[in-house]
Amino acid sequence: MSSHSTRALSALALLLITCLISPSPVTAQRHDLSTADRLRMLYTTQLTFTPEGDPMVRLGLLEGEDELVFTPSETIRVLPAGDSGPVIELPGKHTYRASISQGKPGTYRYWVIVGRLPVSQRERAEEVKKSWLARGQVPSSFEVGGLFAVKGKVFDSRVILFAVGGMSERKEAVELQRKLQAKHGIEGGLHAELVEYPGGIITLRGDGVSATIHHRDILQITAMPGREEAIRYSVPGIKKSYSSGTETRTYTGGLAISPDRTGKLTLVNSLGAERALKGTVPAEIFASAPQSALRAQAIAARNEIFSAIGVRNLADPYMLRADIYDQVYGGVGAEDKRTSLAVEATRGKVMFHGNQIVEAFYSSNAGGFTENNENVWDMEPRPYLRGRADAPEGSVPLAFRDGISEAELEKFLDEGFEAFSKIAPVSSAKSFRWDRSVKADVPLKWLKDAGHRIGRIKDVRIKKRGISGRIIQLEVVGTRDTAIVERELNVRRLFGGLRSGLFLMDVTRNKRGEITAFDFQGAGFGHGVGMCQTGAIGMASKGHKEEAILGHYYSGIEIRDLY
Repeated sequence: MSSHSTRALSALALLLITCLISPSPVTAQRHDLSTADRLRMLYTTQLTFTPEGDPMVRLGLLEGEDELVFTPSETIRVLPAGDSGPVIELPGKHTYRASISQGKPGTYRYWVIVGRLPVSQRERAEEVKKSWLARGQVPSSFEVGGLFAVKGKVFDSRVILFAVGGMSERKEAVELQRKLQAKHGIEGGLHAELVEYPGGIITLRGDGVSATIHHRDILQITAMPGREEAIRYSVPGIKKSYSSGTETRTYTGGLAISPDRTGKLTLVNSLGAERALKGTVPAEIFASAPQSALRAQAIAARNEIFSAIGVRNLADPYMLRADIYDQVYGGVGAEDKRTSLAVEATRGKVMFHGNQIVEAFYSSNAGGFTENNENVWDMEPRPYLRGRADAPEGSVPLAFRDGISEAELEKFLDEGFEAFSKIAPVSSAKSFRWDRSVKADVPLKWLKDAGHRIGRIKDVRIKKRGISGRIIQLEVVGTRDTAIVERELNVRRLFGGLRSGLFLMDVTRNKRGEITAFDFQGAGFGHGVGMCQTGAIGMASKGHKEEAILGHYYSGIEIRDLY
């Protein structure tokens, strides 16, 4: 046996002996504090940095697992007690399996988010609270996010959340969220307060490796020093992003294994933000797009990372989920030379509006006109998220320059003006205009699930449209009752998931005058707020640079080097 292996196994033996000896109360207290400190570090929003100066991000890859499996390409270091404790070196190219025993769920309070304000608008807090008191809800407020300093530069991600509920059971909060969505059109998600950490004993075993590691609550795995970018972990069982089933993906950086909210296992990947972006941007835009469109997407995706830190997933041991709920991170296997070049060319560049980091919403195809954020989500207007015509200024017909009214919508849908999302040389340009038919039982089912029993549908009345013409309030008149559907996303869901809320509709009636089917003539794909990804490609194809693309979709922003 080599001296290298002897040192590794000696450290392991020391660790196992330490775990088996019954500690004195003082020793136990020190162990508990050490574990608690390390858990706090796993859950913290404080930024740490790679040797190259990139902020580190923690991405949640898997959760709710009884067993986690990974295969490293080379030697790994297991740090049961953190950087200051024993280091156990285990060989690469073996499959390792982590399991959990004595798993204990965490304790949480769950809230339904009904409103958001940037801290710069703190004086409006009472106004927001009063608006929800008038709706019969008593909101609490939470300030999340923070002031972060990176190389002497400060960015502000602080947001005031207004939320109702405070239930100990998540399913109760989800039910309240469903009711509020149906009644008021909110789409604010859940806010979880961590009361007590989840726990359990984590066991790590390797196939063909005569070593077993047991440790409570957290197990950190890193590459050998200097190999953090070179190591590869093959991880099976990752849920596919846009279809059912699972797949094996490859990651780099470091791993952390910890109990999730339910007391089962979660797998967290720690790596630099720039490396994470290289595996994210290809999942968000066509890698074949012109380089300036890829650079615009890279900056927008970087904004999404830093605007979310300290705001989302505060009760979880990761900053962002590596899936569609935050941003899809496909790992190093998803990287493409073209998008990696765009990430490298924009390294550290982030959009600001004043000192506030921009929430860089984007969607696939705006259909020729983007939308104001407050018309899609129950949040205060963002000055940089204003709806506008998505075309060269000189080519937009005069009637459409300030918005699309009900009277102008038919002409807008038929008009052949050269919108950026129409001329883009990619398949998503086909969503610029679309048609669809839906049977009446589809909206009836959605209404029933939302708690509305209106009988058969007699009429549908559009009560309000946004600046882009997207429907943001709709009334469904039934034989027994009437229902109001609020917000663009709920309108799309009402009819079985339309591509957008920007549409005209015709109806088919039976002999009793009841509606039996709907025919839609629509535009775009997605909510339409912020950057139109297809339009960005269209702009790039006409020679526009990333600064012009981002300035077109995000009003009044400034692109700065954060690091």
